[in-house]
This record gives sequence, C-alpha cells and structure tokens, in this order.
Amino acid sequence: MYKRIIGVVIAVSVVIGGTSIFASPGKDLRMLPIIVNGQKVRFPDTEPYVDTNGRTMVPVRFVSEKLGGEVEWEGKTQTVVINYKDKVISLPVGSTTVSVDDTTIELDTAAEIYEGRTMVPLRFVSEAMESTVEFDKDAYSVLVTDAAYAAKVASGEVKVNEWGRELSNEVSEDWNKLSDVPSEFYNVKNVAISKLSNKEFMSDGSEFTEKQYIDQWSEHIRQYYAAQLNINYKTINSSAFVSSLMSNMHDRGDYYNAETGRAIEDYVSWVKKNKVVTKGYADPESSLVRYENARVIMRTYFKFMIISATDTAQTFMDNYAPTTSSDSFKLKTGVWYGRVNPRIMDSAPLIRLCT
Repeated sequence: MYKRIIGVVIAVSVVIGGTSIFASPGKDLRMLPIIVNGQKVRFPDTEPYVDTNGRTMVPVRFVSEKLGGEVEWEGKTQTVVINYKDKVISLPVGSTTVSVDDTTIELDTAAEIYEGRTMVPLRFVSEAMESTVEFDKDAYSVLVTDAAYAAKVASGEVKVNEWGRELSNEVSEDWNKLSDVPSEFYNVKNVAISKLSNKEFMSDGSEFTEKQYIDQWSEHIRQYYAAQLNINYKTINSSAFVSSLMSNMHDRGDYYNAETGRAIEDYVSWVKKNKVVTKGYADPESSLVRYENARVIMRTYFKFMIISATDTAQTFMDNYAPTTSSDSFKLKTGVWYGRVNPRIMDSAPLIRLCT
C-alpha cells in the first residue's frame, strides 16, 4: 500500500554521542527553517526549535557566521562569545544575563547546550548583529536580514520570492530556481500523462497557487513527517499515531481510510516488536511545486536518524514489511541521513492539498 517515501539516502557525516538526542519536552518536532539573507541555513545535526519560553533557539555558529560574526567558546566560564565588527556579544550558558560590550542585558531565556550544540536565542543575537528578524507564521519559517542585503533587495540587485528566498540568475524553462538549491534538486525524471512545470503552475493565476494555500500544503507535509519520522517504541500510541498521520492525508473515502488505518496500526505493532526509535524532519520547499498526473508535487528535503532498532533495514513505514520491490538496506544508528526527495509519494497523493 505504501510506496517508497525515504528512498536511497545520502549520509551526513555527523555522529551524535555523549548527550541526549531526544527532543526536550514541549519542543516542536517540525523543522523550523531559518533563512538568512535569502539563503536557507542547512544545519548538519541539531535543528532550531522553539523553547518553553516561546523563543527560537538556534546553533550559534551557523547563523552568526552567515551574518559576518566570529564565534569563540570560553570553556572555563561556559560562555559563547560572538565578535561582530567592533562588538563583543557574550552569552553564558544557563544564564539570562548577557552582555554586548560593557552593557548588561537581561533576557527571558538562556543559552543552553542541546545535542552537543550551543543554542542561543535567535532574535537577540541577530538584532545585536544589526539584523532584522521576521517570523512568517503561515510558512513556519524565520527570516533574518541585515541592512546590506535589504538594500540589495530594495534596489533590485537581488530578487526574492514570497517566502524571502533569493532567486537564482540561472535561466530555466521549467523552474523558478532558488540560488541556494543545488541543480540536482530540480531533476525530475518520470513519465507524466499531464503536467505543468513549476513556472507554469505558479503563473496560472488560480487560487491554489496563492501563498496561503501553498503554506497549508507545506504545513500538512511538516506535520505528517513530524509524526512519521519521530518514533519511540516505548511511548507510541496506536490511535494517536493513526490520527496524526491520517489528519494530514488526503481523504479518499471510508473504505480506503479504514484500510490505511489498519496498515498504520500494523506498523505500530512492528515498531514495538523491532524496538524502533528514530528522529527526523521534513522541510518542504514551498515555492518549488508542480502539477503532474492530477497531483500537486512539492519538492521536500528529508533528514533523519535511527537512534535504535533491532533491524535498521526495516525501520520506517515505507519498508517495515519489505518485498522484492521495496527498499531494504542497513543503516547505521546515531548518524544523520538526509536527501532531497523529488516526490512526496510515488502513489496517489496522500498529503492533503488544502484544509
């Protein structure tokens, strides 16, 4: 029933060890994209999250360096220091008291160590580095922009789309290419009975190409895979898991829905038997959608880790009961894997197209 979802993967050469890799209580399991000066930041391991104080926390080095800062770690005082132009920004881990040069500032959240990374409040660090921060609630993403880049956008030197992503200067007949997305991301090799390219679909003027609808599709994808890729055999609840997946699937009638529900319940039984624990994210590229065979297809980036499993070749719902046509391959535990998937599903659309 379920076709390949994960497919062949490319290992990211980062191994997590020594610290807990389970999401802290109250932390959202969806990937929260951070876009700095039109470029989406790809984190090699630990992803940003919203803490219990409602603050977006990010690995300090990757965002700070993209804004032109240099990051140092003072081990004796457990303090992360960002040098930016003539400023020295200091954030002691575990303390809400921070400083910019000689000025002391009190925050409502503290820097912390999570999954081996020093996490800092994004808004404070970005604004201290003279950048603006905007949260796009509908797209569930954060845009960080410095003055120099904002001036380039205003002058037309660079162009950005509705999601704040910088458009590529490379000409393409089919795609509205993004400057930070590699060429292989656009390669779609399949036979379609009917199709519209990304450019054709986004310019056809229908209401379904409006940002509000595309953001809804993206959110269903994030929620679906937040459930599917974050599995723990000790805590998984069959009815809750079925509900979390099916609430983000396309409604195809009572019979099909019942069959799908039973298949998901079978998978839950397999998770418990195989002692599966995984963690992962899906990051849909909202602007890279196309229409094909009566389906809307959105390019999506996957990232996941198998924390433990009796058989790591039979872990996710697409291959828990391998057949001759399914993917079945051993993966390492404690390693982040990631790939760009050209299709959400190989079969009929299971992700809802609208709410």
